[in-house]
Amino acid sequence: MADKNNSRLVESSIKRTRFLGHLGLIAGVFRELEVDKLIDEKLPKERDHKIPHSVCILAMVLNGLGFIGQRLYLFPDFFRNISIERLFGEGVTREDLNQYAIGETLDRIVKYGPTKLFTEIVLHIMNRLPIPVHCLHADTTSVSVYGDYQDEETESIDITFGIPKNGRWDLKQFVLSLIVNQHGIPLFMNTHSGNASDKSTILEAIKSLKSALSPESKVYYVADSSFYTDNNINNIGKSFWISRVPATINEAKELLTANLNLKPLKSDERYSFYQTFVDYGGVKQKWVLLLSHKMKEKKEITLRKKLQNELEKAEKSLKKLVGEDFFCEEDALKAAEKWTADFPSIVFEKVDLKTVKK
Repeated sequence: MADKNNSRLVESSIKRTRFLGHLGLIAGVFRELEVDKLIDEKLPKERDHKIPHSVCILAMVLNGLGFIGQRLYLFPDFFRNISIERLFGEGVTREDLNQYAIGETLDRIVKYGPTKLFTEIVLHIMNRLPIPVHCLHADTTSVSVYGDYQDEETESIDITFGIPKNGRWDLKQFVLSLIVNQHGIPLFMNTHSGNASDKSTILEAIKSLKSALSPESKVYYVADSSFYTDNNINNIGKSFWISRVPATINEAKELLTANLNLKPLKSDERYSFYQTFVDYGGVKQKWVLLLSHKMKEKKEITLRKKLQNELEKAEKSLKKLVGEDFFCEEDALKAAEKWTADFPSIVFEKVDLKTVKK
């Protein structure tokens, strides 16, 4: 009888056990940085549900660490064996985290603006932590989706065909723009239509984040060549930026083909550089041309192999051309011209014709 009572005590104690684990760290940081106060200030409750939106957002963050892909009505099941009150406060139960409360929070986020809320939370955290903002890297990517998505046009984006960065031309997509600091911490994120151009989305992201940062902040915006257009350069305003100049610009073509006096880079002997000042798009800027000696050696080896293969192929073709008979000299010259067109790296020094009457 005593053994049965002991087993019942063990079973009841197991049933009362609740898991906390790493989720407590996330919740602790959430409150330590007062993110919950910011969210409740920006998203006050508009309907009668027990828990504030900050608790719902924290629950969704914790849920995203291991229970993604489930239906919304299964949301409370994630917290079945988790210490709810220690995470969210006294009196909060997992039944409070139902699909209606979560759905209402999602609606409020959409109404307020997810990009605006995300940026405000990040800047709020950065004001409380020693996270420097020196270089802000801006880029975009495409997210492919499955399904027809017929007439799936909303007020903000249109899920449609565009230029996919993953090579899936058969799928519709939307575009995601992101800006991170030099440590990879995201500061800004936004979604765009699937056919949106990088030239416009990157500038839009930079200007949006720029308006949220303090005016005295000295930061460098870093972006790839899709940013570098005369329109973007003129519209970004007074800012520091770093970008790669497209080789399609005439000034860049002339610089790449010119015989320049490159100087060795003192900090890294593997590189040499040349710098010049250019007035492109009405904005004075400094262009720096870098030469990688290791990359140059690799390209030279590849070029020599390519030329050797092409020379061997040309010798075989020329041997066949020399032994071929033609009806007249004109036909022979045409064949020689066609051969030089097929092998542009080979140049005839002299063309000899031998006439044989038959």
